[in-house]
Amino acid sequence: SLHFQTPLREKAAMSSIFFDNHLPLADVGSVRCIAWSRGEDTPLLAVADGANVRIYREEGEEVPELVQQRSVSCTALAWHPAAKVLAAGWEDGAVTFSGPACSSARDDREVHRESRILSITFNPQGSRCVTTDNNGVVGVWKTDAKGLCNQMCHYRKPGAHDKVVFRTMTPSGEPSLDNPPFFFGGDQGIIYLADDFGLCSERYKVGSPLQLLEYYHQKDVVVLVTKSVILAQFSLSAEGKVFNESKLKLSCGPHPERLQGCWAGAGILATCSHESIVRLWNLADDESYVLSLQGVDERHSLSGDKVTSIDYNPRKQVLACGTRSGRMVQWRCSTISGTPKSENSWQVLPVITASDCMIDKLTWGPGENYMHVRTERSSIIMSEAQLNSAVQSPYLAVQTAPMQVLLYNIERKNRFQLTTNFRVKGLSIGGHAVMLWNSKQVMLYEIDADTMSATVLSSFKHEGGNIASAVLIWQGGSERIIAVASGEKIEFTNAQGHVQRSITFSSEVEGLPISLDVNGSFLAASTTMNVIKVWNVQRSQPKQVGTGRKFEGIDQQSLGDIRSVRINKDGTRVSMLVDQRIGPGGTHVGGSLRVPDSRLFVYDLDSDNFITYKVGTSCVPVAHSWDQTDRRLMCCEVVPQALAYDGRSTQESMPASPTSALTKSINGSEDKSPQHCVITLFVADADQILLQDTVSCVDPDSSGLPRMPVALVVPHIYFSRQVGEMSSPEGAPEEEHARSMITQTVLRDFAGLEDMDEDTTAALLNFSYHLACGNTDEAYKSVKGVRSTGVWESMSKMCVKTGRLDVAQKCLGQMGHARAAGALRACIEPQPEARLATIAVHLDMIEDAEQLLKQCGRFDMLNQLYQACGEWEKALEVAKTKDRVHLKPTHFAYAQHLEAVEDVQGALTHFEFSGTYRTESPRLLCSLGMTDDLEGYVEQSDDSHLHRWYAQYLESKANLEGASREYKKAGDWLSLCRVACFNEDLDRAQKICEDSQDHAACYHLARHLEAAGRIKEAIHFFQMAGRLGHALRLAQENNFDGDLMSLALSSDPVNMSQAAKYYEQRGQPSKAVVLYQKAGQQKRALELCFSARLFDALRKIADDLSADSDPAILARCAEFFMEHSQHDKAVHLLSISRQYERAVQLCSEHDVQITEDMAERMTPDKNSMEQAGRAEILQEIAKLCKKQGSFQLACKKFTQAGDKLKAMKSLLKSGDSEKIIFFAGTARQPDIYVLAGNYLQSLDWHNDPEIMKHIIQFYSKAKAHDKLASFYDACAQVEIDEYRDYDKAGGALREALKYIVKAAGAGAESDERVISLQNRIAMVEQFANVRKMAKSEPDQMVAVCEKMMDMPDVESAVRIGDIFAQLVEHYSEVRDYDSAFRTVERMRGRGIVLTPYLDHSLLETIYGAAGQPLPESEQAPPPPPVHGADEAEEEMDEDIVEED
Repeated sequence: SLHFQTPLREKAAMSSIFFDNHLPLADVGSVRCIAWSRGEDTPLLAVADGANVRIYREEGEEVPELVQQRSVSCTALAWHPAAKVLAAGWEDGAVTFSGPACSSARDDREVHRESRILSITFNPQGSRCVTTDNNGVVGVWKTDAKGLCNQMCHYRKPGAHDKVVFRTMTPSGEPSLDNPPFFFGGDQGIIYLADDFGLCSERYKVGSPLQLLEYYHQKDVVVLVTKSVILAQFSLSAEGKVFNESKLKLSCGPHPERLQGCWAGAGILATCSHESIVRLWNLADDESYVLSLQGVDERHSLSGDKVTSIDYNPRKQVLACGTRSGRMVQWRCSTISGTPKSENSWQVLPVITASDCMIDKLTWGPGENYMHVRTERSSIIMSEAQLNSAVQSPYLAVQTAPMQVLLYNIERKNRFQLTTNFRVKGLSIGGHAVMLWNSKQVMLYEIDADTMSATVLSSFKHEGGNIASAVLIWQGGSERIIAVASGEKIEFTNAQGHVQRSITFSSEVEGLPISLDVNGSFLAASTTMNVIKVWNVQRSQPKQVGTGRKFEGIDQQSLGDIRSVRINKDGTRVSMLVDQRIGPGGTHVGGSLRVPDSRLFVYDLDSDNFITYKVGTSCVPVAHSWDQTDRRLMCCEVVPQALAYDGRSTQESMPASPTSALTKSINGSEDKSPQHCVITLFVADADQILLQDTVSCVDPDSSGLPRMPVALVVPHIYFSRQVGEMSSPEGAPEEEHARSMITQTVLRDFAGLEDMDEDTTAALLNFSYHLACGNTDEAYKSVKGVRSTGVWESMSKMCVKTGRLDVAQKCLGQMGHARAAGALRACIEPQPEARLATIAVHLDMIEDAEQLLKQCGRFDMLNQLYQACGEWEKALEVAKTKDRVHLKPTHFAYAQHLEAVEDVQGALTHFEFSGTYRTESPRLLCSLGMTDDLEGYVEQSDDSHLHRWYAQYLESKANLEGASREYKKAGDWLSLCRVACFNEDLDRAQKICEDSQDHAACYHLARHLEAAGRIKEAIHFFQMAGRLGHALRLAQENNFDGDLMSLALSSDPVNMSQAAKYYEQRGQPSKAVVLYQKAGQQKRALELCFSARLFDALRKIADDLSADSDPAILARCAEFFMEHSQHDKAVHLLSISRQYERAVQLCSEHDVQITEDMAERMTPDKNSMEQAGRAEILQEIAKLCKKQGSFQLACKKFTQAGDKLKAMKSLLKSGDSEKIIFFAGTARQPDIYVLAGNYLQSLDWHNDPEIMKHIIQFYSKAKAHDKLASFYDACAQVEIDEYRDYDKAGGALREALKYIVKAAGAGAESDERVISLQNRIAMVEQFANVRKMAKSEPDQMVAVCEKMMDMPDVESAVRIGDIFAQLVEHYSEVRDYDSAFRTVERMRGRGIVLTPYLDHSLLETIYGAAGQPLPESEQAPPPPPVHGADEAEEEMDEDIVEED
């Protein structure tokens, strides 16, 4: 048998085990391939053993009639997916079809003639079969469930093809299962797509032999891994074109050629290649992760082990891996729906030792419980089976191995080992007999209670079909009946197997019976269609109780598949363990995934109702049984399992009982991870199951290993030790070893009462039941007649464990425990757990009290409990971590304890921790007379308080020298000085005070010096001590005026005032004023200044005055300064005293220069007075500033007064262009815009484009069109005068015309300005065109120029000199110097200065050609002024003229 190796982090249930069935093969090395049949009924394993093909059943039994023998080796095997038809491929190319479903074997040798068959693959429906060989031939066969086969077509492609997968999804996303096409490939690295109609084509080429070829059905993707470790994926479109292609280089360790892989769920590819990890590739999300062997089993280290084989069971969602050392490691996927995203989605299962050598291949069989393991030395079928147990007092039977059963006598505590010649599938006890059975036979043993041995009573084989379940019914005496469920019947036979009666089931309506259980006189059965039936078998003829009940809800929806049933004592309730079949996407419908339900179901026959109890999160029940004596009590074994159906969509678990309230807190927090345990339950009524107790399955006597619960017999739960510890230690007595195999644990409610009589036991059970139901009165009544003090004490303890204070009080009264009852009454703690802990302490339940106090968070009481129990280490730990407020008191109490036991050093240490060592440590040492130790203790301490105490101690002993030394160490300078003064060592005392600067020491010395009449020194040390009052007192008493002033200035205001009075009385007003001012008595200082006419002191006082000073003082100072013509000081004081009008008037009358700070002080706050009055003051300040030339300050005050126009005019006088532009931009008033534009025109705007832009912008914003027109007119004149550019001048004049038209308004057409400007524009444009005609039409140009010179008003638009210059330049260009000379002379005749219009060199040329000397320059009248600029200046001056 194979034994669990259980990981410490997850204790495994011992109720199931893997049995190994070694196949009887002559040469294991000749096994080429194996194949499991597909159907779960009668699973078969086909093994190719050289030239033979052998068929084995699940228990390793060979089926001789199905053996195939040929002269060549078998190379490939595959079972039909829907029938027991086996296809085999052979070395010579033959393909055979045989098996139980075939009427006769069929074979074919033509398709693969003389070639080795490499693979055989059926499609999902079994209608097609594809075979391949090593010469590239691929055959397609039509097959059926009877083994008939017809060859449809075949293909021949280069290379050997050993990989075939069917394409079961169409490109459109529709499943294609009936007749799908298939992909195949092999050592050429080419993937072909073919069907059964003769169509085959190459679809993908990867360039390396294939190691793995899989098909991702959900996404229609082909997945392949090459021997060069390339993972490739691709899809095919409806036209057959490759798309969504991807390639990835895999990390496969040092042995990529040994890579194995399989699907481990939808889109999860699992691979292994002799590494210590399994790699999982999430193809859906393009991610990967690993499952490692490290840390899987801490007790049996897998360090250095490697994964050599892998397979996945989709029914169980279990990934199994074989290792190099022969172990099998399993992981269960805990994700019911969806794809496992990481290693956290996989729960490791117990490790199994399958062999002592490397596992080459693992293959899961049909269903969930079978697996084939192949190694180099063995071929093994591993079958998972439940370990069976049965109980009927006084006997207990436990299966410990496939063919071994342990019998145990509960009363005598002895045992006997039964060994059979067949694999036991189940067992049952009735009277003094035990029955063992499997699917084929039944064996009955007689038990001898005296010798504890068993002899075979009878044995028979069941010929009517496989036995699904069997139980032994004992009807008293020696009469025994065996109930056997087989096929559609339950047969009742005698001990020899003769059928006496039978009950027949309808397979279509009720299903086949698969699970039986008997308890006393009642038999229960469940069927494959989840029907529950109960019979009374007390008499010879079974009588059905009620009618058969289908396991479904109110809406006739199935509640699951029943796994096992157990019936209670009186046949009124049947408990069930259930599995759920989960469909795709996690839907609760019939599917292939079988998931255990985390709920326990109980069928109540009286109410015809199903009750549920959820055993926990990520936990499932694996075994259950009822008590033999009480119909209400049952137990259930619970194991952790991540893959569990929790039933959230239906009914939640029933609430825990009141008695379970403290179970979780005492046994462990309910928030901890799931644990392997046994729970005891009371089925209280027709709709309620209550938790009574929880017992851990961790064996405390075997280093925490798991143990299997096998029976509930009140007041005990019996456990079996872990399988694998069967052999007795050498030399150990057999009986002693028997006790080591079966262990017992007392139920919580019977602790200390294991040996009570039946009546007391029944009373206690009723007490426990009513307590669980919360019925206190009934609980008390059930035990009212009990007189045993021990029973009442035990019930008191039970009440503590169940948290029932009210019942506990009655129990304490009954047992006469006055001290505990009194302590409970005196306890006023608000938490019930704290009061229970009080009872627990008096009942000597220290551990329970500890857990209760932890649960309610009363760590202060827990600390006291530990102290009372003398567990000081625990007390200190609790104080440090949970009860910090009592940490020092705990150390103090521990120190007192150590003092009492005369542990002086420990006591001193903990007195220090408690912070009381300054008094307690000296007290302890003095009380023990340990003066030398006391001196050493103080010397090694750095605590000043301790040194001070010791100094006082020495001083009391008249050891002044030692006291001085200790006072110095303590830093107690006062005491040190006091000792020195006592010794009249004043020099040393002064040095101490000067070195330490200690105020108390200095004060003491000063008083001593004062008493000695050394006044000067006393004043000095009073000053050092900070006692200036005493120093001043001595200075005044002894007329030390020089010292008095310095002392007063460094003292507080009270002492300053006293010193000032002293100086005032002594006729020294200047010093008195200084001190009064320093003391804050300004009024008195001013009065003294006025009376003594101290002008300098008064000015200093005035400088320190602020707006918060007394208004009367401010006014008085201002008047004083005005009387003495110090007007600036007066203005300052008037301003801060808020006499703004008077301050402004004073500035105006006496022409006080106003600074910016003064102006700000004279500016009233916005909310201090009416707006009109404030504006008037600001206007006056602004006028004064303007008058004094502070134009920017005037602008600011005008702006604050709200008169922006005057502010702008003031700013214009400052000449600050940037501030003018900024102010105009922020003022947003047309008048201000115009003023700013006028000012900017006075600047050099024609050389500064930015100024020109601002001029245009301001006039435009002000809508001053006439101003803008004048500006453009000025621009035109500048272009003419400066650059003779009449084209630009014409453009500027056109802009001027546009704005003059806007200015003229509706009558613009008749406006003289418009008409005049239009004429000017015409002449300018005419002359501009003339200049352009100089080359193209010179004569015409000359004529036009001559005509224009005769125009009367030509000078208004065109300079006459420019016309003459045009003609002169033209004549010069054509070298007509005579005409040029005459034209120049005409210019001179008109009085036109030549140089502005003609170059000097040109004049020399002309006069030289004419033979005339160049005339001397004449002073001509200045040219006409530029229109607009002077006007702008005059206009601006006019605008800023202001009337005061």
